[in-house]
Amino acid sequence: MLSVHHLTKTYISGNKPLTVLDDVSFSIAAGDTFAIVGPSGSGKTTLPGLCAGLDRATSGSVSLNGINLDNLNEDERAQVRNRYVGFIFQNFQLIPTLAALENVMVPIEIKGEKNARNIER
Repeated sequence: MLSVHHLTKTYISGNKPLTVLDDVSFSIAAGDTFAIVGPSGSGKTTLPGLCAGLDRATSGSVSLNGINLDNLNEDERAQVRNRYVGFIFQNFQLIPTLAALENVMVPIEIKGEKNARNIER
């Protein structure tokens, strides 16, 4: 379950604030389908980054499977992502010297869970 409550994200551009998300709230249960649509600059890329703990909101809260991401440090948020989040980035964020399967296996190897079941999966 992903729960987002009163999420706001504001960037500073020069000396001007630019709010790309303003008081966004929603919940998504396992198996739900959810789409983020909007024009360029409307926060479509920012929102999933906040939901996965890749960035911090200006205000509001994000909970993933009952874990409040706002209370976690960067290492703890990375552990939550490794356990619960599958993310395909627009610019992929792949290690260019690795094959596709090797890139997929990196988090599994970091967690020390490289075994036949995980490789098959």
